[in-house]
Amino acid sequence: MKKHRLLLRALCLLLVALMLSAMLSACGAPSKPKIEENKGENAATYPYVVHMKSATWYLAADDIALLGEDAFYEGLYAILENQEQDFADAREALKGHIDADVPPIEIRTDFCGKAGVAEIIGGAYYHEQRNFIKLFGGWDVANFTLLHEYVHYLTLHCVQQPVSRGLYAEGIAQYISMIVCKNRMARSVNCARSEEELALFKAKGAWDESEDCLDPQKFYYGNAALFSLGGMIGYPYFSTKDVYETYTEEVHQNPDVWTVSHFEAASIMAWLIETYGRDAVLQNLSTAPEDFESVYGLPFPEAYQKWFVWNLGKCAELGLSVGNG
Repeated sequence: MKKHRLLLRALCLLLVALMLSAMLSACGAPSKPKIEENKGENAATYPYVVHMKSATWYLAADDIALLGEDAFYEGLYAILENQEQDFADAREALKGHIDADVPPIEIRTDFCGKAGVAEIIGGAYYHEQRNFIKLFGGWDVANFTLLHEYVHYLTLHCVQQPVSRGLYAEGIAQYISMIVCKNRMARSVNCARSEEELALFKAKGAWDESEDCLDPQKFYYGNAALFSLGGMIGYPYFSTKDVYETYTEEVHQNPDVWTVSHFEAASIMAWLIETYGRDAVLQNLSTAPEDFESVYGLPFPEAYQKWFVWNLGKCAELGLSVGNG
């Protein structure tokens, strides 16, 4: 009888332990964000909504139909795993120069490219007047572009003095999203590059071996060097006018605040901050790019040459092989 009671007690203890283990596992497992019915005025286009701490997502019915429910929601949940932390990192990087209280940003999907601007903009854009981010091209492109657009929101909407266009707007957005922040979203899709491109970037030293992914920071410094060395002449690129155009010999020989690439702008911002200090640079983001000399004491072409040398040194420091080959 005594042995029977001891066995019964042991079985009860084991059952309790198993129940506690299951409860702890359930508590530790992150739950998926809740997808809710949109009851707002735009419900016909966006029937579903997801409320996150930093963003409110509006999901287009046409996009769900385009990708299929399984693929659409798989992509959504994947990007939401990283979005909150990446957005928090961007706010921290700009702390002291943006509002202390940053409201959630509205994000709309438009993978079908219903907005005519989709063909011009490419991956995504921040609509300053209506204060929302719209995503085009699918989840890989969204992962690569979203943090950049969020920095536009922070520096245009959540500040007393909004950043000016051109070099400063694109430079700070790329600098914060690709050089300062880890950018888990971009890493998760290897910056939306093809397998052929990834093989080249890996060979050039732009790979993060510890996480087995393309390193956004190395990717940007290396591509900035490629542009500055003339390796992109004849190829299409995004200039700081934020339009897609062809990189010409004339553009290469005459660097200008409106024609350098997004890659160069990001690295130039890094150089300015290292040279003049974070506060001095961030406090002058609202000045006109054409007034570069009045702010920094030298004409932009001269600054570009100083940056060119600095950036090649940065690439060497990071173990990057740069050049046309």
